[in-house]
Amino acid sequence: MFDIISCKKTVDGILEKMPLRTKDILSRRFCIGKNNQNLKPEGETLEEIGRDYGVTRERIRQIEKKGLEMFENSSDFSNLKKPIFKIKSFIDRQGGLKREDILKSSISPDPSFHPYILFLLKIGKEFSYQPESDLFYAFWMTKRESLEIAEKINSFLAEVIERKKQLFPENEILEIGKREAPNILSSTIKKKIKLKDSHILSYIEITKKIEKNPFNEYGLSHWPEVNPKGVRDKAYLILKKEKKPLHFRELANLIEERLQKPVEIGTLHNELIKNQNFVLIGRGIYALREWGYKEGTVRDIIKQLLKERGALLKEEIIKEVKTQRMVKESTIILNLQYFKKTKDGRYTL
Repeated sequence: MFDIISCKKTVDGILEKMPLRTKDILSRRFCIGKNNQNLKPEGETLEEIGRDYGVTRERIRQIEKKGLEMFENSSDFSNLKKPIFKIKSFIDRQGGLKREDILKSSISPDPSFHPYILFLLKIGKEFSYQPESDLFYAFWMTKRESLEIAEKINSFLAEVIERKKQLFPENEILEIGKREAPNILSSTIKKKIKLKDSHILSYIEITKKIEKNPFNEYGLSHWPEVNPKGVRDKAYLILKKEKKPLHFRELANLIEERLQKPVEIGTLHNELIKNQNFVLIGRGIYALREWGYKEGTVRDIIKQLLKERGALLKEEIIKEVKTQRMVKESTIILNLQYFKKTKDGRYTL
């Protein structure tokens, strides 16, 4: 995007020419300067710096404000106008806003340069900042109307996901957003807006309602298959993705392989046993209850089957039980001894 190393040198060079106290306060506030590796990456608060100097937070704020004015009036400040313009152009192409952490990583993957990117955003008159809230992650804007557009798009997509009760691959969620945008925005946004994939992605990134899971599928953030917190949620996510029963050891391997999370076999097995979302259908093999599997032993399954269907032949029972349990045919036949057999060879309760 631009030469971040040269940009850092320019910022540090301007800072070095400032009065000692001003330089120290700006360095500590924004984690910039030649010795910034010894500072807090997120910067220090006005209160923290004020305590060290024995003055109020308001006094530190005044010095910071004057220091930023000195910075912008420096003869070398013109060297930063191009980087600032490029950041603005990038955000514009993303729909007029971008989540802060993703913006920093997009400009430079090296965290040591992130304080300098934030500093450019701070001094650039083109940018406005929205701090993190219960609804949004922290983000930066270049277009004020972008927030209104994002709110409407995100609200609509969240309603679709909630109504369908399913995960959406990225290409589908983007297509829905682009296709429905004119209808969603027509009542409030007067000018015709054509949204791109990058716009929709940026809007979704800032909301806390919708999240993307490790398989690049979108759903509501509180769903376990979207935001798995414990080993139980991770097992649920993998089974949903695989769409078939798995042995708990294979399930553990897939969690480690696909989610890059270490798993204790014993802990996983205990979670599968005690949680009602999972059903044991064979030796160490688990399925999701929502797939239609019922709790109980093979004998319990046969009993329920005969209760619902009435007397059945051995072959009919074996066929039906195998839809519920991954067991040998001999195991099913062994359990038939606990049921009555009619003269015509059928089993009943």
